[in-house]
Amino acid sequence: MDVTVPEIPARYDGYRAELRRFIVDHKPTLGWKQRSGLRVPEEEADVDALREWVRSLYDAGYRLAQFLLEEVDEHEQRILEQELGATGLPFVLGNPLVAGALKAFGTPEQQARHLPPMARGDHIWTQLFSEPNAGSDLASLQTRAELDGDVYVVHGQKVWSTWAQWADYGYLLARTEPVPGPKGITAFILDMHAAGVDVRPLREMTGTTDFNEVFLDGVRVPVSDVIGARGEGWKVANVSLMTERTNVGGGSTGDIAAALVGVARAHRRRGRPAIDDDSVRQAIGAFSARSRIQRALGYRVATKAAKGAADMWDAPVTKIWFSELNLEVAEFALALQGARGALVEGDPDAVDDGAWQDRFLYARAWTIAGGSNEIMRNLIAERGLGLPKERRGDIS
Repeated sequence: MDVTVPEIPARYDGYRAELRRFIVDHKPTLGWKQRSGLRVPEEEADVDALREWVRSLYDAGYRLAQFLLEEVDEHEQRILEQELGATGLPFVLGNPLVAGALKAFGTPEQQARHLPPMARGDHIWTQLFSEPNAGSDLASLQTRAELDGDVYVVHGQKVWSTWAQWADYGYLLARTEPVPGPKGITAFILDMHAAGVDVRPLREMTGTTDFNEVFLDGVRVPVSDVIGARGEGWKVANVSLMTERTNVGGGSTGDIAAALVGVARAHRRRGRPAIDDDSVRQAIGAFSARSRIQRALGYRVATKAAKGAADMWDAPVTKIWFSELNLEVAEFALALQGARGALVEGDPDAVDDGAWQDRFLYARAWTIAGGSNEIMRNLIAERGLGLPKERRGDIS
């Protein structure tokens, strides 16, 4: 399939200039340092400032298609994502994957109640899918929701939930049917302020708390907060999982060549600048080429989706490509730094205030987010190439 990246017409230059002026006038100043990956502020004041930032965008008419039911101008959307992305600040708060589920399976009342506040930053969401023993193998989740009149009573534990410590709502998967596997799962909207919800931030090796574990002890969820039909949560979740994998695959490795050239010029190898080493230059060139391939893959997936011809293995391919390239780039940058590669943020001798070290420490998370790369390769092999299914071990 030919890849189509339509040129943005010149008549949209005014829209871009207007948006840039708005950003300059409204961009918040935060105490929080934005880092690579899906990171979360540590202080409530920064969360409040980000809510106000997103609210100002929404109220000014700068609204993202992922939260809208009506058709949008695709050129304005591209400009919006480009310019907001360039700020380095979140312009969507929390984990918004439930938006796709609500648009596809939600009732009109659910859509009206949740999509606009999510778009405006009034409601922050978290995803309550993974469990200590059910991550990439999500169909084995054990959190249970038992019907009691007009409510479900939920017991269980979730983990790796980003933004949970600040979330207003959770997108929950729980087992409601007495059958194993995906057929017994239902999707819910969970009030994160309800009695029985206990959020515990996890301090990671990056030094930050971007993930949380969430304990659910007798949490009562109204029947009206089921997304889709009872027992069809796996179908609902798959809409979100494809979106998550596409989003991970759409992550940016940035201008790899320029960044690595800067590191190579600042460090020496065998008594001379590392950039003078042929092998270093060739490696940087290879990374740059792979970064361009990543961008082309993203355009190809977007083109297929626009034509209604997307395949289920598209997102896994882009997800694997980005996450492994991102990790290799970070590893190479640390190797160029030699002993200084062990220095982290806050050390006066750390390169770029430890940005490369942080990128390296976080990079492993991208290889797991949205399903581990090993699971993604199985999906590509079994469902994309039609190869025999991998033999599952006997755990009985």
